[in-house]
Amino acid sequence: MKLEGPSLYLAAEWLEPFIGKTILGVEGNTTIGKERLDGKTILDIFSWGKHLVFQFDDFALRVHFLLYGSFEAILKDQKITGDYQKKQVNPRLALIFEKGQIVFYSCSLKYFETSRSRILYDFSTDIMSSMWDSKKALNALKNHQEDEVADVLLDQTIFSGVGNIIKNEVLFLVKRKPTTFIKKMSNSFLQKIVKNAQQFSHQFYEWRKQFVLKKHYRIYRKSFCPLCGEKICRIKTGKRERISFFCPKCQK
Repeated sequence: MKLEGPSLYLAAEWLEPFIGKTILGVEGNTTIGKERLDGKTILDIFSWGKHLVFQFDDFALRVHFLLYGSFEAILKDQKITGDYQKKQVNPRLALIFEKGQIVFYSCSLKYFETSRSRILYDFSTDIMSSMWDSKKALNALKNHQEDEVADVLLDQTIFSGVGNIIKNEVLFLVKRKPTTFIKKMSNSFLQKIVKNAQQFSHQFYEWRKQFVLKKHYRIYRKSFCPLCGEKICRIKTGKRERISFFCPKCQK
């Protein structure tokens, strides 16, 4: 399961029981100096876009799950991270507590030297945040006239938390090909993209919470269009060269 913004927003909720708990041991193949975490108490856990952040007394740990990262957590012998699947790789980092553990795989780790890591982030660009600013996103879209819409939707400075799943599903909802240039779209249509990006991200969160997300994919990793039955195109698009799925008939 790819960890896009809604999944990490949910992860922060699932991990709330670890706030106030002290780390009794650390393991993993990270080279950032994991020993620093031993004996530290977690003061806050929050997500921003595709980042998951753990705040300690005078520093914070940022976890970025990249393209294929994952995690799992166990508390009182119960797995609290739903159906996230453990990868068959060595852990990047494992945090061990008196009554549980949090284990991260295939991710990037970084320390922030601050006691207030939340202020480092602009939550007005976070698709899941109550501070999300749709007008700001719309204006930013307009500044990318020469870019393909698939690329702009993945721009984390505009749509923090939107990943390849959300990108593909939103473009299918608005019936536009991922290779369409922003300059070819009207202002009202750009507004439609912004609105659908936010709405679908929150639907993604609700489906993910109920473990039914994959049942709601309409275009992502599908073979045939659910609307017309046309064979779905699967190609790398834009400067980012991420895989796009689209219907050549329904998406103009």
